[in-house]
Parts: sequence; C-alpha cells; structure tokens
Amino acid sequence: MQSFSLVAFLGALAIFIYGIRQSRWGIQLLAGDRLRSVITSLTKNRLMSAFSGALVTLIFQSSNATIIMLVSFATTGMISLTQAMGVILGADIGSTVVIALLAFQQIFDIALVFLIVGVMIETFSNGKKAHYTGMVLEGFGFIFFGMKLMIQTTSLLKGNTLILEIFTALGQNPSYAFLGATLFTALVQNSATTLGLTMALSFAGIITLDDALPIVIGANVGTSAGSILASVRGNTAAKRVAFSHFFFKTTGGGLAFLFLARYKHLVLMIQDVLPQHQTTTIALSHILFNLGLSILFLPFLRQGAWLIQKVIPESSEPEEKKFGPQYLEPKALSTPALAFAQVKREILRMAGLAADIFEKTILAFEKGDLNFVTYLEDEDDKIDMLDREIKFYLAKISQENLTADQARTQLLLLSMTSDLEEIGDIINKLILELARKRIRKGYTFSEEGLDEIITFHRRVLDNFHLAIAAISSDDETLGLKLLRHENELSNLEEEYRLSHLQRLQQGKKETFQTTSIHLDLLSNFRRINTKITALITARFSSHAGRFKLSD
Repeated sequence: MQSFSLVAFLGALAIFIYGIRQSRWGIQLLAGDRLRSVITSLTKNRLMSAFSGALVTLIFQSSNATIIMLVSFATTGMISLTQAMGVILGADIGSTVVIALLAFQQIFDIALVFLIVGVMIETFSNGKKAHYTGMVLEGFGFIFFGMKLMIQTTSLLKGNTLILEIFTALGQNPSYAFLGATLFTALVQNSATTLGLTMALSFAGIITLDDALPIVIGANVGTSAGSILASVRGNTAAKRVAFSHFFFKTTGGGLAFLFLARYKHLVLMIQDVLPQHQTTTIALSHILFNLGLSILFLPFLRQGAWLIQKVIPESSEPEEKKFGPQYLEPKALSTPALAFAQVKREILRMAGLAADIFEKTILAFEKGDLNFVTYLEDEDDKIDMLDREIKFYLAKISQENLTADQARTQLLLLSMTSDLEEIGDIINKLILELARKRIRKGYTFSEEGLDEIITFHRRVLDNFHLAIAAISSDDETLGLKLLRHENELSNLEEEYRLSHLQRLQQGKKETFQTTSIHLDLLSNFRRINTKITALITARFSSHAGRFKLSD
C-alpha cells in the first residue's frame, strides 16, 4: 500500500491554485476593460447591484478582486455605500460557481481533456481571443486535475490514526475547525482553496458533513480579510465598504454557527433532490450560506448603510497625511483593467495638481514674493513624486498577458504621465526662474504687457481645465474643442508679440526692462499648452485623423 506523500499533496495543491489563477487571468483578458462599467452601470437598485456583483465575480473568479474594486470606487465617490453593499452580496453568490463545479467527480475524469484542448488552441491559433480561450480551458483543466490529485493523495490518509484523531477532535470542537479555516482563508485570500481542500478530504472519506460545515463557515468569514487590508490606506468611505463585507460575513457566520444543527438540516433537506454525494452537500452548504446572506440583508441595505455610517463616522478633524499616491492599490496589479483604472485616477489627480500650480504662477509675478516662488517649487516636487510612482506601478503590470488594447493603454498612460511631468518642469525650471529674475531685478511690467500676460495665462489655464474634463469624461467633443483653441492661441501669441514690439518702438522703459521675461513667458505658456494638447491627442489617438491639427 502506498504511503502519504506531503510533497505530492503540496504539488497537487499548487496545481489547483495555479489553475484558479490561470482561468481567472484568461477570463479577464477575454472580457477586456469593460468590467468597471458593469458595476457603475448596474447599481440603480439593490437587485441590479447584486446581479452586477455576481457577474463581475464570475469574470474575476474572485470575490476579493470585486471587493477591492468597490473599495477603490468608494474612495473616489463613484458608488454609494448602499450600492456597494448590494454588489458585495452579489459577489459572494458569484464566488460559488467554481465550488459548485468541484462537487461533481465526473468532471475530474475529463480534466486532461480540458488541458489538451486548451494547449492545442493556444499553440495552433493565431488570434488573441483564441489564445485567451485556451488559457481559460487550461486553467479549468489544472483546477480539476489538481483536485483529482488532492483526492488521490488524501485518500492515503484514510487509515492514518493520527489524522483520524485530529478530525475527530475537530468534529467534537467545531469552533477549532471554524477558526482554522478562517485563518487559512485569510492567509491565502481565496475561499476556493480552503473549500477545495475540504471537498478533497470529503471525497477521500476522511471528513463528514459535521466536520465540513464549520470549515465552510470559516472559509466564508476569512474572505473578508482581503477587503479589510485593501481599505487600510483608504478614506472613510473605503473603510465602510470593507467593513460591510466583514459585517455580512461575520454576522452570517455567527448565525450559521449558532444554529449549526438547523443549518445542517436545511442542507440535507435540499440535498434530497440532488445527486447523493457528500461533496455535493458541501458545495450546497457554501451556496446556501451566500444565498442566505443576500436574502437576509438585501431588504435592509439602507438601514445597514445607516448603521455602518454610525459605526464608522466621518472624522471630525482631517488627518494630516504625508503626500503620496492615493489610488495605486498593489492588490489591483493582478487585474490590468482595474490597475489601469486606478492609474487614470492618479493621473487626473496629478493633472489637477499641475493645473493648480500653473494657476498660481501668475501670482508669483504679481506678488513679487520669493517665499511664494519657493512654495510653488516645493509643490512641483509632488508632481515629480506622482510621476515616479505611477511609472513604477505601471512597470509592475506584466506585458506578457495583456491584450493589444491593454498594451496600448499602458503606453498611453505612460505618455500622459510624462507630459504632465514635463509641464511641471516648464513651470519649475523656466517660469518660476523668470519670476525670481523679475523680483531680484525689481522690474515692473507695463500695464498693457501685464494684461497680455494675464490674458494669455488665463487662456492656457482654461485649456488645461478643458483637457482634464475631456480625459475624465472620455468626451471627444471636448477634445476637439481644445484642439481648435490650440490654433487660436497660436494666433494670439503672435498678436501679443507684435504688440510688445510696438511698445519697444515707442521707447517704454518698463517694456525695455522686461522684454526678455515677457517674450519668454509667452513662449513657455505656449509650450505648456502644447503639452496639454499632447495629452488629448494621445488620449484619443484612435481618432488621429479627426484630431490632426491643421497646418
């Protein structure tokens, strides 16, 4: 008789986990970057919120990924707490699909067929979608093959006295099984791994339903750890979303544990009409737990949101935080669509900061205060920091499994970040240096010259705000409007240069003193406007023909 091999068991577990990740990655690539819109467009009522949560979790193959997305949306105010709570309940239902498939032992017998077909498609097909389909089939093949290997390796433990004593003790003390499953799931951040192991032990005949139910409850409670961790750096809204997930799972887990006998009776009663196998019963118990959460909490989402807002109130005093990125969530890196959405938010924040600094530069010429110039130079350091952090974050997103559109998006975001960083450099190294020169020399602009500089600055600033609005809303009409302004600004610069030369010919003292500063300012403002235009032409590069500037 063969003896149990720990290496063989861990290898089977590794294949199982790899299959979950491979299938999840392939499905995401097939779905593309439309996942965000599913949540934001299908949250008008509680039922649609739950539906969108289930749908996105089916694609992500992870309720944790969906909850992390919700935490991000809550941070930026894109979704209300009530809407987020509905999505959470739906996400928990969506997470039961893979577990339901694992309940049928017959599917394990064709696991290698999944692998063979997946490899053939990936090897011999040229299209991207076919390649991703192959990845999905390979992933499911690894899941079911890994599960089959776990069953084979754990079956060798059936006669092991120590193992039987351990599970007998756990059966007599279900709180220990619950606690162990909670901690293990929190560690691996995937309830499918915990439940897969449980079902493998059940297939092997090592554990009974009485042993498994506390593990099922613990695995569900343990999934809330990921959302709590994701909200640590978030604002109050993000913490409320994470706590909602924790509240649902722990309350449901507490009730199920308190009424464990009735929970088991309900599972067995429904099981009577299904195929008679204990693994089917374990899968059913997991599905019933999450359906029960939705039935229990969906009617009371508004009341629940009110309660959570009382438990986690808004801070009375804003905390002083060290400046840094707000949206570059490390956990989103495994999901390119979500990671790119986070980067876009950080770029919009960076653009808003650059626009604010640019708006204040005119005051440096009006005030004549060197301390104010120093303050603006320090503010530009923030732009440099965000530029660095965004580029590091984008570099962590592997290009290997990106779709062609996602690869272009990655390059586009890098380009936009570089353009904003260059705008900061023009302000810091050129415009503010001109302000220092004017203050040190004690020069004064002529009244007409200062009016022209202020007007030109205001026109560029208006374009900056227009660009931010176009990027934020993906509105091509605003982009086209900005590009028309580019030509108008070119004509205005020429007009102001001629006006300045006319004042020089008239022999005005102020004009003579400030001529180099005046002309350099117009030139640098125009350079900033060119970079602003570059942001738009890059963002809407797929419509290059429409966005081509006239000569």
